[in-house]
Amino acid sequence: MKKINIFNIIMVAVVGCLLTSCSKKAMDEVNRDRNHAQDVPARFVLTDAMTATAFSVVGGDVSLYASIYLEHEGGVWNQAYQSENRITQPTSATTYNNSWDGVYNNIKALKIVVSKTSQGGSEEGNEVTGGIAKVLLAYNLGVLTDMYGDVPYQQTGIMNEDGTPKYMQPAIDKQSDLYTEIQKLLDEAITQLAGSDGSIIEGIESNPSQDLIYGADAERWTKAAYGLKARYLMHTLKVSTDVNGDLNKILGYVDKSFADASEEMKFDMYDGSSNINPLYGISNSRDMLGVSKSLATKFKNMNDPRGSQLFVTYAGKLLTNDAAITSGVPNGEAEQVQYTYPIAVVDYASTAPTLLLSYHELLFLKAEALVRLNRNLEASAPLHDAIVAAFANLQNSIESGGAGFGVKVAPNLSESVADNYFTTSVLPRFAQNALKEVVLQKYLAFFGASGESTEAFNDYRRLKALGQADFIGLANPLNAQNKFPLRYTYGNSDVTANQAIKAAFGDGSYVYTENVWWAGGSR
Repeated sequence: MKKINIFNIIMVAVVGCLLTSCSKKAMDEVNRDRNHAQDVPARFVLTDAMTATAFSVVGGDVSLYASIYLEHEGGVWNQAYQSENRITQPTSATTYNNSWDGVYNNIKALKIVVSKTSQGGSEEGNEVTGGIAKVLLAYNLGVLTDMYGDVPYQQTGIMNEDGTPKYMQPAIDKQSDLYTEIQKLLDEAITQLAGSDGSIIEGIESNPSQDLIYGADAERWTKAAYGLKARYLMHTLKVSTDVNGDLNKILGYVDKSFADASEEMKFDMYDGSSNINPLYGISNSRDMLGVSKSLATKFKNMNDPRGSQLFVTYAGKLLTNDAAITSGVPNGEAEQVQYTYPIAVVDYASTAPTLLLSYHELLFLKAEALVRLNRNLEASAPLHDAIVAAFANLQNSIESGGAGFGVKVAPNLSESVADNYFTTSVLPRFAQNALKEVVLQKYLAFFGASGESTEAFNDYRRLKALGQADFIGLANPLNAQNKFPLRYTYGNSDVTANQAIKAAFGDGSYVYTENVWWAGGSR
């Protein structure tokens, strides 16, 4: 009887396991999504990655919060108000979580494209497609580590055959190593972009409409790669072991990049209705921003013609520069109100493009490198051209903002206006302090609807590390109380799921005390 009972128990257990296995397999089949492709050509992945990079990473929350910390905008409602007055948001893990998740989704997608187009991949031979993916991967990695410092990267976006992540709690990589990776990706991209798409699977060259930035123009992607090499090398001056050598490299990279504004790296797909500029989307739906008193004051003090063409009341009245200062948001001391403070009309620029890398940024990089090399006479020409290009970009945004807000605007930021400003106002200051004038003009040029406040945030932090932050000068009194955010917090999705990130986050207060590596910090 004992033997029979044991045999019966064993049989019941075996049958139970078989039924469980069959049931699990059946359920897997039931849950399988048969309506969406599980694998698509790399060119389609690139289209999504370009859109997400422009809309969610460059033009989204990253730039929004940077614009408040850098006083391009004044925060007057909800999260923007709390960021302006340093309440909760700068140290919260939830503040930047959407951007944190967004950039990691892009990294995962772009690593898939790189894998597909690499040796042994299903699209081996599609060199241009792979080269574009590496430029975008370097870009997303750059935004990630610039904002958050040391972050997981090498173990992210690596998938098992069943589509699950290989590493559930990826290790944190040092920013110094990630910057080496950025330059390596860009160098590899430049090499691949000199090739062609030769796979049996059609690549981006055969489908230029999938490339929403350059229409599969490999030469322009190559120029963008060189421009990004210049940007990221400039970030590292504080930790450089050969500053003059790096400055000369920057000049070489810029010379290999954009010849004019028509070649800049931008996402220009907004029609103002079904597709809208992300800053417009925020302003139109939430009214979180107002005119920064600090910014309006800079325009006035510098005799800058932009200051009298930008700011409007909610009734649609164009304000003089003086009126904008009087009624603007007092930085760090804002009241939490909506539809009260005046706004910058560019906040409603529904069709303004998102600039991933602008022509004027490259010219400012060139001017700064020349000045730091004590070649001031050579620096005045790229500085002039940068201002002309920046004026043209802002004019486009003002015109778009007028249409988006429903007010009549007639901006005049023509080349002749820029020439006059340069001759009468910029050059005299340049003669007194060339470096200060270059970085101030770059700071002003990065204000607007194009998502360039992110790079202004990077500039300010590297200048701060070099002891030159006063060249820009911020007005928020909380900064003097060690309340200027030196970085963004890690995203909540990983603070709660990755033990290494949770330990590094702590209570979030490190954002006020810990510089990123390239600004002289340790993480």
